[in-house]
Parts: sequence; C-alpha cells; structure tokens
Amino acid sequence: MAHSIAVVAGLPPEVRGWFETAFSTVARDRGVELTLFSTRKRTHPYTREYARGVYDDLVCKLKRQGSATRESLLAGTRLFVLFLSREDESHSFLYERLGIEAFVTPLVQPEVFERPLETRAQRRGVANELIREARRALRHAQSMLAAICEEMSNRESKTCLLLPPKTFGSEFEKVKRCVWDAARKREDAGKFVRSLRALPLARNGKHYQGSGDLVFKAPSKAGPRHGLPPTWEESHESTCVIRGRLRFGASFDPHFHYDCPLDTRSNRRFPGCHQPVRLPTSQTHANCAPNDRVR
Repeated sequence: MAHSIAVVAGLPPEVRGWFETAFSTVARDRGVELTLFSTRKRTHPYTREYARGVYDDLVCKLKRQGSATRESLLAGTRLFVLFLSREDESHSFLYERLGIEAFVTPLVQPEVFERPLETRAQRRGVANELIREARRALRHAQSMLAAICEEMSNRESKTCLLLPPKTFGSEFEKVKRCVWDAARKREDAGKFVRSLRALPLARNGKHYQGSGDLVFKAPSKAGPRHGLPPTWEESHESTCVIRGRLRFGASFDPHFHYDCPLDTRSNRRFPGCHQPVRLPTSQTHANCAPNDRVR
C-alpha cells in the first residue's frame, strides 16, 4: 500500500497557522501525510542553503519513521514537494536539490506576492486561496505519480525515468525537464507520458546509450537483480539512500539495475553515487543502479 507524504516549502510565515491546519485536512482526505512544512519570507528568494535545509529536514523525518529491512525501506512511498513560485526563478534551487527524488510542483504562481498581508482578514483570504490551489496541485501531482509509477513498474526496462543521472550524462537533463515542465504546467498525465516516451535520447538498438557510448541494458523481471541500494546506517550520503529507492516521487524496485557492457576501449571511471569509482580492466560490464552506484 502506498504511503504518500507531502512537503510544503516557501509559504509566507504570516499565513502558516491557517494554511497548515487546513492543508493537513486536505492532504489527509487525499491519503497524504503532511510531513514537513517550511516557510520563507516573501522578500527572501530561495537559496541553495534553504533548499539544502529543506532536504536535510526531510531526511530527518524519513529516518524517524523507524527501522526497515533493506528491501522495505521507503517501499511504496510517494513523495510530493509543493512550493510557492518566485518571480526571480530562485525556486530552481528546490528542483535541483529535491527534483530527482521527489515530485516537485508549484503550489501557486508568484501573483500571491502582490496580495497584502497586513490585516487578519487579508491573511485569511490569502491562506484560503492557497488552500484552493493546494488542492488542485495535489490532485494533479497524484495523477502524475500514478503515471510515473506505471512507467517504472510495468515498463522499467523501457522507460528513461530510471536512468542513473550522473552516469548517463548530460542527456538526462531532457528527462528531468520533461517531468518538471509537466509539473509546472499541470500537464495532463497522458500527454506527459507520450512526451516522455518520445524524448530524443540516444539509443543502441533498443537500449539507451549515454555518456561515453555506455549502453544501459536492463535485466528482465525474471533475470538476476542485485542493485540493492544502501540503508541509512551505511557509509553513504542520504542522497544515495533516497535516490536508490525513489525517482520523481515514486518508489521503484530497489533491486533494479543496468548492466553496461565494457570493452578494452571503455572508460572505467564513473562518478558513483557519492564518490568516483574505477572498475578493473578485467571487468566485462558495469553494474549501475538508478542512484549511480556502480560496481
């Protein structure tokens, strides 16, 4: 059973009380738990440090959910991040920090910054408007997550959603932009899937081909799978753990990995999930997981 959790970032502190109480009810009615709420003054743009703080707070919340087996950690999780857009586009820091692990979507456009918040009535009015938008944003996000889950569970060997970002290379930007643009525009989920499948990514036969002509061959569901990511207790960064289990807000099979053939001309140095990895010349293939763990 899916465990849906929501993070809300960047709302003015003046409306926090009204919004948080009402949104918790809206989220609960849609089967979503409000896990983290982080405010930001309207006069303050988002920063890399702010986005990192939201991420670190989320990690603490996830760790407090209790211990889990290696296979069950974050299994069935769906992760939404809703935020208030900024006219200066500084919300790009949120996409950069959380946008691969979570489904990051705008709560409402920057026009809300033009509304006064001086009186109690004005603050309540803005909070009510934000709640209406939050309900729409959450409904769209759940529709998108259903489509993403379908891609990653029934088309995992064909979809581009699970490609390891750093190992695949700069072309993965096309995948991120496809998801992020669909979230920003609240695009129909069916249209999003068609756009995703039509992305002009390099291929070698039926397999995706990434940086250095590395070919990403995914095993069948019945084939050998040994791409299990690390747990919180291991000497990996939190990003390694989460990206090994969640992609764009949806959980996937943590055993999933790609077999990438290597020959004598192949580059054997990889970025790795948190530090570079060099494979021996005797190795005939690289085992590469979606979180960029290579062995």
